[in-house]
Amino acid sequence: MPLYEYYCAHCNTEFEALRPAARADEPAPCKKCGQPGQRQLSTFSFKSNTFTAPKLKQAGKPFRSHTPTKDGG
Repeated sequence: MPLYEYYCAHCNTEFEALRPAARADEPAPCKKCGQPGQRQLSTFSFKSNTFTAPKLKQAGKPFRSHTPTKDGG
């Protein structure tokens, strides 16, 4: 099961949830206050001892703006 990142606008908390892909876009209950959190766009990464992958720079966590835009998004 994939690990997804969510944001709770009620208490301004980011949290992760391990969920089936079929439920990825459904709101997840916030770990802090229990209110529904919305899924955030996150980066993909993997590590393997058997596969030789290209050397990539370590990704920093991207800046996220949690202020609503004019279109409500």
